[in-house]
Parts: sequence; structure tokens; C-alpha cells
Amino acid sequence: MSLLSIIIPAYNAENYLPRCLDSIFMQDFTNYEVIVINDGSTDRTAAILDSYAIKYANLHVITQKNQGMASARNHGLAQATGEYIMFVDSDDRIIEHALAILAQHIGGEDILGFGSRIFNETDCTYTNNSVASIASTTGWDYFNRERLISRPVHFVCIWQRVYRRAFLEEHGLRFVDGLKRAEDDLFTTIAFLHARSVKAIADSLYIYHVRPGSITRSSDPKLDADSWRVQQILADTFIPMLGINKMVIYQVLASNYINHLSIKDNTLTASEWQQFREVCVTPRHRKLYFIAHISPSLLRLYNRLCSSLR
Repeated sequence: MSLLSIIIPAYNAENYLPRCLDSIFMQDFTNYEVIVINDGSTDRTAAILDSYAIKYANLHVITQKNQGMASARNHGLAQATGEYIMFVDSDDRIIEHALAILAQHIGGEDILGFGSRIFNETDCTYTNNSVASIASTTGWDYFNRERLISRPVHFVCIWQRVYRRAFLEEHGLRFVDGLKRAEDDLFTTIAFLHARSVKAIADSLYIYHVRPGSITRSSDPKLDADSWRVQQILADTFIPMLGINKMVIYQVLASNYINHLSIKDNTLTASEWQQFREVCVTPRHRKLYFIAHISPSLLRLYNRLCSSLR
């Protein structure tokens, strides 16, 4: 069994997949497997993968019709045999010695986090996304400590951590098939809910490439609907839950309701209004709930006035 299974979904990735794969196969650590899921690519992605598979016996290629990143990652998880799972996006890369550093720090925890750097392809600049080193804590304590901290990379991004495969299997942790946005938000939140042991190291091991036109930076009603679907799954999961600290997750949910209503023509069902009211645990969120409940248009006007005064 390999220490690491590195899962890479790839869709029409011919322009950057070689850079990603080279950053992995040039590592000085060798106890890993790479699983690339060709998600129905119509460019030269398949040919590139064939050429790498000839050279590297630890590369396994899965081909599927286009189903999106969530489905591709699930197929990778189904095939993985490593003790730990690492997710890498096909347009990103890892630094030299990244896997050796991970191997040095892995010690049986459910989740091990690390820092990253952002590379902006428009102006070729780097931005550090640092994380604090933490020896050991529970997943929910870590979530409550870190989730609301503003950073260049959103807390929920899946590739900022490695996950013990037996832990994922124990709790049936998978991505929701069909989602093309916010799938990381759901997976990460539930993973931290269940994790008994979490560690974080300050080393920046991953380079996240920001490209114009990427899914995370696109405005699309279908993608917005995916984000709203995740919001409702999280609300349905956490609001009835007892025995945990829900202050932070409630703030996340309340902010999402407010952001949803801040978009013209968006509204809520009666049950969603009830959920919105229940998660408003801060004075600011209670005030915004009151304004929105009078009229979402009034909330949008209030937001514009606040923005103009900043």
C-alpha cells in the first residue's frame, strides 16, 4: 500500500496537465500512486496521459464521460489504495520535495493541512496563503478556529490537506455527484465534523494557479444553483444537530442566506425563511434578517447604502 494516493480530475487540460504531472513525478519521494480521471476530455488530454503512463508505472488513468469534478474525484477515491488521499487540480502543481515533507509529518491523524501559494497567471505574481502550525486538535475545534479567518485561499478548498483514507471510508465521505461548484464546501465541512485528529504544518506545499475564466471565477445560474443546493444540504444537516458548537457554522449559513437574497429576484421558501431565522446568532445577522424579511429589495438597498459609505 502506498502512503499517498494523489487524485487528479482532468477535463480538457492539455495546456497545463504536463506541468502538473511533472511537478509530481519529479519528486524525490516515491511511495505514492497517481490516479488521473480523464473526465470526457475532447482535446489532447488522453494522449498526454497515455505518454506519461508508458513512463510511470504508478500512474493509473481512469476514463469516463464528462460528469464533472465531483464524480471524477469519487471515481478516484474508489480506486485509491494509499493510506492518505491528496487532491491536486490539473491546472495546479506541488513544490519540490512536497511529498517528502508530507511523509515526514504524517502521523496517523485523520487530516493533515498545509500552506500554499497562489500564482496569478495574468501578471505572473505569487501570493502566500499561510496557515498556522497546529500539533493536534479535533476537526470541529479546528473548523471553529479557522473557518472565518479571511485568507487569499478559501478555507474549504479541498487540496489544502491530505486525508486518511480509512477515515473517509469509515464516514462514507464522498462528493455529491453532479455538483460543479461548492462541492469542496460540503465535503470539507462534513470531514471536519467527523475528524477526531487534525494537524497542520506551516510549509507551503501547493501552488494554486489562478486563470481567467476558471469555474470558481465564473458567473453562471447553473453553478449558482449548485452553491444553493450545498447551502441547503448544510442547513438540513446542522440545524437539527445537537451536542456540538454551532456558532461558526451558523454564521456561515446566515451569510449565505444574506448573499442569496442580495441577488435580484432571489427569494426563500417558508421553510428556508425559518432556517434563516434560526441561524442568525449574531446581532448583525439578526438585523439583516429583519431587514430582508420586510423585503429582500430593502436588504439590497441597505447593502448599497453601506457600500457607498465605506
